[in-house]
Amino acid sequence: MNFGCDTGFHAMNLIPICCLIFAPVAGAIIHVIGVEGEAVLLTFPLTEGSEAIAIDWRYKKQQTETKIASFAHGIITTDDDIQFNTRLILNTTVVFLQIEPLHLQDSGLYVVEIKLQDKRKVFERFNLTVYVKISNTFLKKKAGSNHCTAEESGKLADVSSKHNCSFILECGAEKGNYIHFYWQKSGANLTRWISDCSPHSVNCSLMEVPTDQENCNANYSCTASNVVSTETKYIIPCFTAQEKTCRDRYFIGLSVVSLMLVAMGLSAKFYIRQKNEGKHKESSQQDCVLR
Repeated sequence: MNFGCDTGFHAMNLIPICCLIFAPVAGAIIHVIGVEGEAVLLTFPLTEGSEAIAIDWRYKKQQTETKIASFAHGIITTDDDIQFNTRLILNTTVVFLQIEPLHLQDSGLYVVEIKLQDKRKVFERFNLTVYVKISNTFLKKKAGSNHCTAEESGKLADVSSKHNCSFILECGAEKGNYIHFYWQKSGANLTRWISDCSPHSVNCSLMEVPTDQENCNANYSCTASNVVSTETKYIIPCFTAQEKTCRDRYFIGLSVVSLMLVAMGLSAKFYIRQKNEGKHKESSQQDCVLR
């Protein structure tokens, strides 16, 4: 029986070639980057002379697909889904969907299907990834790791060669996602001794540094970076703020003790002087009596 088209079948998937003619064809998925708390536009410009008479926007995450906005019979609807309620703007002339403000959970696949006035249907797919800007980064010597001070570094150099002695630097960010960490020592990139803090702590990176004079006094930097933001922190391991505070306290204590010793010395000197003057007066009075 002839249905007016080539009814040949592909050997592998047995799909009639004629049935593919009427299926709408989409291009490659368009990848879109958004920032949490800001706005994003998903745009599908129509060719000149084309006019949309119906539009459907659907959101797909994992295996669930939900209609979130539509245009039909001259009416725009943007409150179809509670997740996006009040955050959507649908334009039917240029055909775009605006989401503002973006939430982290808005990441996913968005599909727009447009019915044109000439009865054709077109659709496009957008893969949206929502990023969180990196903030509150830190770089510190990890608590519990071996300490290295300028006075001890020479002694510890021998120990490190024998016992693999090291201290650990910890770099992280309190906010941000999809973060990559880059380490440098005195401006040179580092790729050794780097590890994650833990399988469940993705916003953190560790650098294990051998304890010797060179590494102890070097200037280390850690850069936390994602697509939308970058922050860099610096540290000289032997001169951390905590160690500086300890040294300051030590010198302050030493100064106080020195001042106390000086004061005690002056008091003793004054006491001896007063005692000698008293003896001198007593001696003078005795001489006057004898005369």
